[in-house]
Amino acid sequence: MLKILAEVCFLPENEGGMTRDAFSGLMVSFNVNGDLIMCKIILGEEKEKKIILRGEKNIVDIELPYGEMYKDLIIPYYVFTLNVGKRVIANGIVLKV
Repeated sequence: MLKILAEVCFLPENEGGMTRDAFSGLMVSFNVNGDLIMCKIILGEEKEKKIILRGEKNIVDIELPYGEMYKDLIIPYYVFTLNVGKRVIANGIVLKV
């Protein structure tokens, strides 16, 4: 499993984002050069239920169960999107692997 620290901004609804704020523990797809791989977004301690506000930059941990296959691509300053299906719900940048 690949774990990264990233800055993520979830899009507001009027920009195609979700209708509600996101939350810690959310499972979405991480876009790596067109390949969508499942990931888990964690804000703070995993046991705490934390809200991730749309339209604001948040520093989060991202767990990528199949991320080892992409470890040569996912490096600091890698720009990515988070998707639900083909819909982009957030933009982000890798800070630390």
